[in-house]
Amino acid sequence: MNTRLYSLLALLLAGSVSLWAEDGDPFGEVNTAKYPNTMTITGYVRLGGEVLGNETVVAVYQGGELRGKKTPVDNGKYTSILMLTVYGETKGQPLHFKVFTEGRVIEVDQGLTFKSDDRVGKAREPYYIDLPVPIVTIPTVEGWATTCLPFNAEVPEGVVVWNATGIQGGELVLEKAEGGILPANTPVLLQSDGLTSYEWLSRVAEGDVKADGTIFSGTVEDTETEADKVLTLGHSIPDGEVGFWLFSGTTIPANRAYIADFPANSRGFALPGQHVTALSDPLLSPLNPRNCYDLLGRRVQQGDNGRPLRVYKKGYQSTIIIR
Repeated sequence: MNTRLYSLLALLLAGSVSLWAEDGDPFGEVNTAKYPNTMTITGYVRLGGEVLGNETVVAVYQGGELRGKKTPVDNGKYTSILMLTVYGETKGQPLHFKVFTEGRVIEVDQGLTFKSDDRVGKAREPYYIDLPVPIVTIPTVEGWATTCLPFNAEVPEGVVVWNATGIQGGELVLEKAEGGILPANTPVLLQSDGLTSYEWLSRVAEGDVKADGTIFSGTVEDTETEADKVLTLGHSIPDGEVGFWLFSGTTIPANRAYIADFPANSRGFALPGQHVTALSDPLLSPLNPRNCYDLLGRRVQQGDNGRPLRVYKKGYQSTIIIR
């Protein structure tokens, strides 16, 4: 093997290592010489109650500065245990966690503060870092969706956030909501193009998306209601207009925006300029039951002929979305 070939292989290997480091650890390195004191954290990191293992990187920050990072390990006696050293200067500095798992970063603030020589948790009495589970949004075929989150979250790339401030001429009055972090408990309308789904990841950063004067209400858990008492995102029948229409169900799923206060005897209101002139009837074609959802993201049951059941309520039908 000649020298040029050796050189080429070395460059390829170096590039591979660099890519692995970038994909496997987005946090960089701690400048340990900058901080005179340390504390330790011993415990586990969990997502949805499940302990995360050695494919996870846990980092602890004070403001925007990295103060420590570690990957959980199996030490023979304990599986996926985290033994993290935190570097600092004085006591009382607020700390928060960033965890890299499955290719994304989830953040959480558990109210922990730095204290020199402190030991937080131990093997038999571990400290748990509990991460909020990412919330998945499945938009309609036209790209519309709603959400209301239990945590601050970064607006996914390619998603535009809208606020509804009123009703005029049978349509919602929409206002684009600027900003990059959607605050917790903020019900909004979402628009995307070409996305079949996207995730909302918890962020410690302060929410800056404003939804002043909104007419939306929101859910962060399944919420009971009476039939035909709220308006939810969907299509009108038979015109196929995208908007908020009477909801015939009695349970609004978690993480949705809806309209609870609207003029009496209203059937609903369209989104501006969203009349659908070429909306095909998906109920006429054989469908895969695993790929059929309504506009609230619920899987649709099938009839005897393998097609979704039509659900009518006062002239309206729960729209079927094909995935």
